[in-house]
Amino acid sequence: MVSEKLLRALKDVGLTEYEARAYVVLVSRGPSTAGDVGSAANVPYSRVYDIISKLERRGWVEVQPGRPAHYRAKPPAEAIEHSKIEQEQKFKETSAIIIKELEPVYERRAEVKRPDIWVIRGERNLLGKIGEMLARAQVEALITVPALMGSIELEPFVQILSAKNLVLHVLTAEKPRLKLALPNLEIRCRKPLFGGGVIVDGKEVLLLLTSGEEKLGIWSDEVGLAKFAKEYFEYLWRDSSIPRAHRQERSARAERR
Repeated sequence: MVSEKLLRALKDVGLTEYEARAYVVLVSRGPSTAGDVGSAANVPYSRVYDIISKLERRGWVEVQPGRPAHYRAKPPAEAIEHSKIEQEQKFKETSAIIIKELEPVYERRAEVKRPDIWVIRGERNLLGKIGEMLARAQVEALITVPALMGSIELEPFVQILSAKNLVLHVLTAEKPRLKLALPNLEIRCRKPLFGGGVIVDGKEVLLLLTSGEEKLGIWSDEVGLAKFAKEYFEYLWRDSSIPRAHRQERSARAERR
């Protein structure tokens, strides 16, 4: 009997079900004729010679000449090593074909692809865009609020943030006024802090700017820009401090748990 666990494992290394059954029979019974293997492994007689021949070519079985010929299983560790070498070679060959055929197509497509870049004006529109970004977020949202920008009110987004359970890091230049009951919220302060923005999942970024009294932003899904913005945020984050009130609040939450 071949356990389902063993059968799946042998299939995972490249054997068919008949090949796996035939090999297990040879391991269990020792040298056997093709007829005996077919009968014990429940392999159709019309297929058994073909199955054993394939196992022989792949290094799992060896033949002992005679009348009739007997077949012997090679040690499992040796057979697995043969299979490993065979699969590595096949992977190299198929990888070379894929890269040769598709890489030029990808590079040509990359040349014509242009990232989206939008200029957004007005606090209402900026808050709308931030809401869209947070709705798309899957892992984290990084927010920077410099003194020049006044404040970004996150209260309207509490429902979205709570439902998604995102990692939320807020970096501010002033004493934070956020009163949000979010378990993954962390607030830090840093002075000076000149730029502001929102970065979501390292995939899209909204840079916050001021022009006189007008608030505006530049949004883009250009991966390189988002990556640069995230790295800069993380640099500022490491060089920032945790406000005393926020530190006490985090400690209280930890004690309640």
